[in-house]
Formats: sequence, structure tokens, C-alpha cells
Amino acid sequence: MTPASKIKAIDGLTKSQGWNVLREIMEAEILQAAMQIAENSNMTLDEINFRRGSIWAAKTMLDLPERLRMKLEAETALTPRDDKPLS
Repeated sequence: MTPASKIKAIDGLTKSQGWNVLREIMEAEILQAAMQIAENSNMTLDEINFRRGSIWAAKTMLDLPERLRMKLEAETALTPRDDKPLS
């Protein structure tokens, strides 16, 4: 699979209904985890750190398509094309 076709696949994913549903659910889960940290004063430091880690992981997952797209665009820009003669 070429970088250009991977970019198209990522674009298709981010524009799909499934991705929108997933994003909505993950954003609600992130908010819920943050609110639990804020509202529970008896939470241990380990539990706070666990919830912070889960928030970070969820946020990173939601940002993954855009990060992959940027990486693939850079890869495409650095890859010489077959139809372009070398100087």
C-alpha cells in the first residue's frame, strides 16, 4: 500500500460515521475520567495517575489519524516519484 493510498484510507476513516461515533464516546469518557479526578478527594495518587494515563491514551488515540496523515504526507514528499525524471 502506497503512502498516498494510506492517506486516502485515513481520510475515509475520519469522515466515516463510525469514527464520529467513536470520537463522541471517547470524548465523553475522557470528560468522565477528568470529572472523577476533580470530584473524588479521597482518590489515591496511584488512582489519579492511572486516570491521567487513561485520559492521555484516549486523547492520543483520537489524535492518531491526523498524526499518521502528517507522517505519511512527509513520507510522500520525500519519496521520489517514478514518473518524475531525476536531475
